[in-house]
Amino acid sequence: MSTNIILFLTLAVVLLGIIIFSYFVGRKKQGIQNWYVGGRSLPLYVQIGTQFATVMGGAVIVGLVGTAYSSGWSTLTYGLLTMVGFLPFLFMAKWLRNSEFETMPDIIKKIYGNHPVLSVLTILSTLIVPFGWMITQLVGFGKIFSTITGMDAGLMVTIFAVISLAFVLPAGMTSVAWTDFIFGCAMLVGAVIAFFMAMDMGGGFQTIISNTPSEISDFPSGLAGIGMGTVLFWVFGVMPGNLTNQQLYQRIFSANNSRNATISIGVTAVLFALATFWSSTIGLTVRSLNPNLDSPENATGWFLTQTPEWFLVMFAVFIVATIMSTLSSAVQSVVVTITKDIYTNYVNPDIEEKKLVSVSRIVSVGVLTLAVILANFYPQALSWIVASFAYSVSALLVPILGGFILRDKNILDHRSGIASIVMGIGGSAIAHMLGSDLYVMYGLFASLVGLLATSYGLAAVGATRKAKES
Repeated sequence: MSTNIILFLTLAVVLLGIIIFSYFVGRKKQGIQNWYVGGRSLPLYVQIGTQFATVMGGAVIVGLVGTAYSSGWSTLTYGLLTMVGFLPFLFMAKWLRNSEFETMPDIIKKIYGNHPVLSVLTILSTLIVPFGWMITQLVGFGKIFSTITGMDAGLMVTIFAVISLAFVLPAGMTSVAWTDFIFGCAMLVGAVIAFFMAMDMGGGFQTIISNTPSEISDFPSGLAGIGMGTVLFWVFGVMPGNLTNQQLYQRIFSANNSRNATISIGVTAVLFALATFWSSTIGLTVRSLNPNLDSPENATGWFLTQTPEWFLVMFAVFIVATIMSTLSSAVQSVVVTITKDIYTNYVNPDIEEKKLVSVSRIVSVGVLTLAVILANFYPQALSWIVASFAYSVSALLVPILGGFILRDKNILDHRSGIASIVMGIGGSAIAHMLGSDLYVMYGLFASLVGLLATSYGLAAVGATRKAKES
């Protein structure tokens, strides 16, 4: 029996079992609150599993392994910066969980008030990251499985997208979170086995390091092997990126209590840093064994073609678990924003709950179809996620963090939020068009100026007016 047949049969059995589990979860957990925020009842172990599974995905096992192949320990820098970026969540988690939010636009509305222009800007900015992540996962899967099986990458992307719907459609966040927990467990097992397999193939850690260029494998100098320009871009674009990622916010909203929401964020931050150490190891191993790959993002696929059949099949399950969990999470996040913040608020506010769940399922198919088209048109895994983070950060980081800090100062209203988002996107876009590699830095600065100047300017005008009236 050929390796491809064994591989597909194994995946079919594993996925069918999890799909059946997802179906029964969906039957038990009905209603739009389960679709949106998991009924706000997810236990701690599911919280950790779904958050870890969400931040993993194609970027980690394809994009970051490729970065390690070309730039060594820079991948670990990416992971450490991302871990640091989680820290503000530790201070915000209690407020976020106890405020009964469902989406990121709810947060902006709570801080700045309800205004249609602000709402539209927030919705569009919110959609950037999860939609970019959807494409990243599809690209990652297509690259790896086309290398493993020899089949067309576009066909692999399409098949994978169709399968992912089985984890989203039953109960939205609830079915996604519980299947993420299963996938997360599979990821840990697969990653540990893959690590030792890589060490064995490469002849041990010291041999791997000695066979790779010193400028990327020496420590700690290799942490900046990708170049300080890119590292600085990561500092401003990637490090705070998860603070504008609705998928993580929804998991905080879904926790069964605020304490567990906080704990799960801390654990996830550490796990992600460890995951990028894993990516670094795999990338450096492949570089030491084959320094002449056509594309760095083919490193994971090539690594698998050199392994025994049993390992390839096992690792394929790990890959599917990793990418599937992130894809289904991203789809659910995009759908919630479209159905709740757009459809329910502006198109059909009187829609019945049962009908809204049906609409959510239809929208899931639509957004995933668009993602498949874009993934086939521009198949670069890490580029999608970095770009989506950069513009989302430029638009939303300052309004969310600044708004959280100033929320009780009575100086914020919709004008502050609008100015911050518009100037953030505008500053980033202008700098990007002018050729700056650090365009996100300019966007953040412009967003901060917009928030503070508008807020304190309006407060000063109001105080002057009151003084004159008295």
